[in-house]
Amino acid sequence: MKQEPILRRRKDFRLLWCGQAVSQFGSRGYGVAIMLWVLGSGHSPSTLGLVSSVTLATFTVAILPGGWLADRLDRRLIMCTADAASALATGSLAVAAATGLFQLAHVLTAVAVLGAGWAVRGTAEHTALPHVVSTEELPSAVALGEARGYATGVLGPPVAAATFGFGAWLPFLTDAVSYAVAGFCAALVRRPLRATAAERGQSPLAEPPLAAIREGLRFFWHHRFIRITALLSALTEFVVNGSGLVVVVVLVRAGVPAYLVGVTLAAAYAAGLTGTAILKSARRHISPHALLVLSPAIGAPAVGAIASGKPVVAGIAYAAVLLVRPAWPILVSTRWLDLVEDGMRGRVSATIDLVSAVPITFTPLIIGLLLAEFAAAPTALLLAGLLAAATVVTAANSAIRQGIRRPTTDVRSPLKLEK
Repeated sequence: MKQEPILRRRKDFRLLWCGQAVSQFGSRGYGVAIMLWVLGSGHSPSTLGLVSSVTLATFTVAILPGGWLADRLDRRLIMCTADAASALATGSLAVAAATGLFQLAHVLTAVAVLGAGWAVRGTAEHTALPHVVSTEELPSAVALGEARGYATGVLGPPVAAATFGFGAWLPFLTDAVSYAVAGFCAALVRRPLRATAAERGQSPLAEPPLAAIREGLRFFWHHRFIRITALLSALTEFVVNGSGLVVVVVLVRAGVPAYLVGVTLAAAYAAGLTGTAILKSARRHISPHALLVLSPAIGAPAVGAIASGKPVVAGIAYAAVLLVRPAWPILVSTRWLDLVEDGMRGRVSATIDLVSAVPITFTPLIIGLLLAEFAAAPTALLLAGLLAAATVVTAANSAIRQGIRRPTTDVRSPLKLEK
């Protein structure tokens, strides 16, 4: 008998997923609005760079403390608090935009709150997943989260650009409301989202924060599968994000209109959304390790094709990269959640996020320097080479082969699969 989709079957998962879908939609629009507002207020690109840098810096700094909080406090409370703080921050930006009062100190404070909120909230929700779905449903839950990101990437930016024309404050207000919706949905979740202190055998605040964070770092470093796949994830994320920047440069230098650049990027995100849907059926016929190998193996020549410098080829190639990309984060993220016990899951997840955040933070700078020094074609070929190297390591490394194939020996989720 065919089972209902987990979005219909699991109410608590549906609340978390839908609330965050609304929030991500608002945040995608915020990303466009903040750029338009800063530049439209007469400030230079360097000011915009400062705003972006502060956001990324606070996000990076908050990752490890956020993991500790996710292991020590009520994850529902963490999500609601982060959403409330983010709603206030973006709401203040909406007021500033509506009144025409652009104060740099205020903007930097608001984006710092947002950056920290994204880090803390994201870890809390991710580590709560095994408490709202069964172990067997976990891959589908992770895949739906990945699909949510691609879908909001398609819809959010163009809607924000359109609403910005009616008023610079409108996308910020939309984002503030989206955070309120996400927090309200999280508050409605009834199932406990973390193991109790008795189940974990320790008091929630038994360990000093720094000692607890170091314990998570040690676990990460000594677990070969988690360590190697996290480093490869960071590398592939750098390549994917860098390739997107190269594609934009190729299109702009070829004289492609701005709206078509937007359409090209939206089409690539749509390809990523399609990839998450294809993966579900692909897993029935192809082993997890083979899918991990195929993702960078197909992506490497696609990135190389961007070097042609032809706008149509570059756009199609980037769409192909995002089409095969979801296999990697979905498969390894599911396995990470399964391998780490609940009391350690937040700190390990935060360490993994930190490993990815550092190269992502510097991706625009590194790619910009490469483009300035070597132009688009050599930069694309270099990125393709990095993805090819990731393919070889994924195929040859025994820790990855064994870790991704090893069946679950215990049940991490408190829920059972409903037949």
